Amino acid sequence: MNRWLIALPLVVFGIGGLGLYALFVSQADDASFRENLLPELIGFCLEGFFLVGLFTFVQQLRDYYHRREQWLSLRSALRDFLSHLDLAFLAPDAEPATTSDLESQPLMVQRLIGLLNDTQLDVETLVALKRVAISTLPLARDLINIAAQLSTRHMRCWIAIVASIDNLAEADTREQAELPLNELLRRLAEFDSLKL
Repeated sequence: MNRWLIALPLVVFGIGGLGLYALFVSQADDASFRENLLPELIGFCLEGFFLVGLFTFVQQLRDYYHRREQWLSLRSALRDFLSHLDLAFLAPDAEPATTSDLESQPLMVQRLIGLLNDTQLDVETLVALKRVAISTLPLARDLINIAAQLSTRHMRCWIAIVASIDNLAEADTREQAELPLNELLRRLAEFDSLKL
């Protein structure tokens, strides 16, 4: 849902309440509070502002954080892939990326795509990545339902990621391993670009 649409009740009730209050104050005398309907309308606007506006905003915020947790649970399933690749391209004196960066930073994926295009991985790393693919595949398949809860585009991207993991798990040669690995990273970058 559009964030401006969420804020609309706050704006309507807030401006309405302030306008009615200004009108009430400009006409204030001793009997105006008892004989005027404006105080009740001001109270209605305040109730609407707090009950409708803020509760809607809080609910949408909770929904966003729930969707963010689902997204993080999907990304964390691929942490081992990203960790192996990060270590494979690590300079001798450099520190490896933190777990939280691997799980939540889309820029890490972009960096790894660039490094993978420029450098050829050694056989040990490819074998380790194949082992990770074999162990991750059942979990990745189970998480398709979580991706479907985010959106159909998230689900399609996740199914493509699972297909890349499956191809990597079945790879027997360097070429068969490098192609699905490239596809996996590109599909993960596409997954990261989708809006929550």
